Amino acid sequence: MDALGAFLENNGMTVLDPPGEHYGRNYYAVYFADPDGMKLEGMIWASPPKARSSPKSRLKSRQKRTLKAKQKRKRGSLTRR
Repeated sequence: MDALGAFLENNGMTVLDPPGEHYGRNYYAVYFADPDGMKLEGMIWASPPKARSSPKSRLKSRQKRTLKAKQKRKRGSLTRR
């Protein structure tokens, strides 16, 4: 939508609402007028991109999985006796 907004402006079209979130985070649109003044819209409906986790949070996640696996193995060895 950002590229569409830039294209419209570079070609002399009237941009009524610049590219942005409208009606929530999943709705990204640009509103513009055609030569007759009719309001048109270019839009995309998509989930916002996921934030990348930091190396520190990935390490904590890995440590939690390791701890759970150790606990599971320990419980398994207790039930086999």
